[in-house]
Amino acid sequence: MSTKKIAIVIADMAAPGGAEKVAADLAEEFYSRNHDVTVIKFEEYGDIPRFSYPGRTIHLHLPSRAGGLPRQVFTLLKRAWYFRKVFQQEKFDHIFSFLEASNVPCALASRDAVLSMHLDPDKMTRHEWRAVRWFYPRAKRVITVSRQMKDLLVERAHLGNVRCIYNPVNIRLINEKAREPIAFEGRFILAVGRLERQKRFDLLIEAYARSQVQQECKLVIVGKGSQRELLEQQIAALGIQERVILAGFEVNPYKYMAKAEFQVMSSDYEGYPLVLIEALALGCPIVSTDCPTGPREIIRSGENGLLVERGQVDALAAGIDEMFLNTAMREKMRHQAKESVNSNDIAAVADAWLAV
Repeated sequence: MSTKKIAIVIADMAAPGGAEKVAADLAEEFYSRNHDVTVIKFEEYGDIPRFSYPGRTIHLHLPSRAGGLPRQVFTLLKRAWYFRKVFQQEKFDHIFSFLEASNVPCALASRDAVLSMHLDPDKMTRHEWRAVRWFYPRAKRVITVSRQMKDLLVERAHLGNVRCIYNPVNIRLINEKAREPIAFEGRFILAVGRLERQKRFDLLIEAYARSQVQQECKLVIVGKGSQRELLEQQIAALGIQERVILAGFEVNPYKYMAKAEFQVMSSDYEGYPLVLIEALALGCPIVSTDCPTGPREIIRSGENGLLVERGQVDALAAGIDEMFLNTAMREKMRHQAKESVNSNDIAAVADAWLAV
């Protein structure tokens, strides 16, 4: 296989972030195949953890600035101009852009750019839709991370250059990391994600408090975010401080996934949630709200997990109880989970990106 010169363009490979992790994983996979891979970044999201990449990185130092529309347009055009200079100088075989802050300037800078969308189109603003309709047709290809996202872009933006490629996981690597011990003993169910309103951990905590599971299993929530104090207050009001563990951000959530009874997602909306793929790859079944746009394309209800009605505490509590109390069903799902995400392995997904 001939060596390719590849650009990965993203604001900053900061953690936690699903799209950022996908960009980092693809960069490492391409690098491991001896391709010439350059990560091009232009933001610096403060003093927070970042996904590592062993190869070359170009930092253009073009951060967002506060201000109105003229300021935003100026920043956009400045990024596009700098991107164009780099692209012309480097002569990349592939230009892969991640997230909206990169996509528009990449589309302006080069018609060879491949843009990836991780945002639920139903949550896009009018200005974001306008950008998609105006600029995304210029790109060589637009990659969505779910079929539903693809269908929405075709239907509403009339794009003819859209393709769906699911998010990857490095199954070998996460199995290695999953062997690491955790700091407590006993049975638990798990949730992983940013402590933000979208993830509806308030709904999960209420459902857990109503469930029979809380008598035998703890609830462990891995993640950090602006809702932590509110969640702590809710936990205290429900009197379940000894049963719910807010574990904070964890570089290695896989050690929890491998040991959990099952994982729960309570979100109001998602793109294509990587944490579900990672859990299934470790044999961890899922209970998830049937929210747009990803879970329905990941969870085969009754085979590797259960889908429950979005936003309904009682439905989520019932799903949690069904998964926990039906041991035979849960164990069957555990055995089927790994096979269900084989197509998400990093090697297959990287091949799909290179074939675009």
